[in-house]
Amino acid sequence: MEERECIIALNTILTVGGERFANLMRAFGSARAAIGAKEQELRQVKGIGKETARRIRSLCDGQALMQEIQKAEELGVEIATKNDPLYPHALLNISYPPPALYILGKVLPSDAFSIAIVGSRKPSYYGTRVARHLSKNAVEEGLAVVSGMARGIDSAAHKGALAGGGRTVAVLGSGIDVIYPPENKELAEEIRENGAVISEFPFGTCPFRQNFPRRNRIISGLALGVVIVEAGETSGALITADFALEQGREVFAVPGEIGNPLSRGTHNLIKQGATLIEGIDDILEELGIPTGGERNLRDSSGEMSLSSLEKRVLAQLGFLPVSTDDIVIATGHSAQTVTLALVQLELKGVAARVTGGYVRS
Repeated sequence: MEERECIIALNTILTVGGERFANLMRAFGSARAAIGAKEQELRQVKGIGKETARRIRSLCDGQALMQEIQKAEELGVEIATKNDPLYPHALLNISYPPPALYILGKVLPSDAFSIAIVGSRKPSYYGTRVARHLSKNAVEEGLAVVSGMARGIDSAAHKGALAGGGRTVAVLGSGIDVIYPPENKELAEEIRENGAVISEFPFGTCPFRQNFPRRNRIISGLALGVVIVEAGETSGALITADFALEQGREVFAVPGEIGNPLSRGTHNLIKQGATLIEGIDDILEELGIPTGGERNLRDSSGEMSLSSLEKRVLAQLGFLPVSTDDIVIATGHSAQTVTLALVQLELKGVAARVTGGYVRS
């Protein structure tokens, strides 16, 4: 087997991973030499126990490699090792980068210009709206959005990027052929067409709990900064924030409602020095990226497409539902006039009717 093939073969052993792979490279100089080493020699390497050493020795017949290569061809998956052009350059600068990555879709050089958006798997309505809105604004500014395709905030972030016509990258905590959660299979296909789904785990790997911290270090490693939207005090999103700090990435936190348990993690981050953000401009400013200025909706001639009344009504809307009555009181217009303006804003795609009133789209 060639060196690249040996790296892929070693990566099929779940107990190897980035750190033990690095230890093997220091001990033997190459993946090929590690696979060819005796079991006793392998067991002298830090972190390599009897069972892992036995599995490494079993790679010599090439069967595990051939099964992995065949599966990749069947599914249209690219397997990139650290020396391949497809391997994201940003990951080469983190501690113990994954020896190999499985890629469904395309990772482009421009995807290095990205932010990660993560948070609770059971977010509030507010958190979901914020994640979608931030993500949509991010891609409109030319950024890609990275997340973990988990339920809740992660899924909302991917959907916001897709709604904005931008690129998004999903990092899995399972094999790339084991989409988790299963209800996100359709979302995974959309992401594949407009970015990439990636995993460091070999085919068939189940979403074991211990896989997700490893997944989180890749999410933060791919991005310029990490945005935590909603997180409880023990949320896995906080692990991603810790990795971001270790990797020299920026950490951003969205403030939430006082008293909401999902705000405790983000508020603690802010107390510890994370940048409080209220919108995409705060992120761009902190990263030193020129903003696109105020986002006004314009028609094809460049003129404003909203009437003065529509602008005034839109100004009352945010992420939380606002009732028609409250808008009437705030604007001083009649209920009929406000209702007509809201209908126009819905038709133009900048407002949406939800339970409890209206929100910005």
